Amino acid sequence: MRMRRSPRARVLAPMLATLFALGVAAGPALAEVSAVFPSTNDTNRSLGWAHVDQVSVDDGAMTLSLVNPRAFASCFEIRSDGDTSQALGVGNFNRAVTDGLYPFVCINDATRLRTVAAEHYVEVRLAFGAETDERFDWTRFDLVLDPETKADCKDAGWADYGFRNQGLCIAFVLTGRDTR
Repeated sequence: MRMRRSPRARVLAPMLATLFALGVAAGPALAEVSAVFPSTNDTNRSLGWAHVDQVSVDDGAMTLSLVNPRAFASCFEIRSDGDTSQALGVGNFNRAVTDGLYPFVCINDATRLRTVAAEHYVEVRLAFGAETDERFDWTRFDLVLDPETKADCKDAGWADYGFRNQGLCIAFVLTGRDTR
């Protein structure tokens, strides 16, 4: 079934599309926007569109919340640690994407949790499904666990947790105050 647009919508739609393409209507972008993917995950979140949130990190795995609040399919591709061998070996459903198709989850008007095994980071993109202006390129989520003991901070362990020095790391363990 094809929806009819009002005369006002037929006039405003091209204008809004132009403004979004220029980044005017959406406000300042929180990440760089590519030509193939006119939006970013952060922009989508602020607009109430399909996006990804990091939920939790465990040793060797990350749980992500894949969110699509709208009534059409949005398909999120997922890979870990930049491993391009995870590609499924077929072309992407979006012909403008040239680096292949990765394992994906399609969601329609729902939120779904997905746990992904990784050593360093997980990347997610929305390259097909969804509306064209809603798609975003690879968005990286780092696996950074918090130190649990003072010993975790010693012998340069503080750097593994993203602290500037050992003292800040130990202060986090003692107080829970994050100064990274």
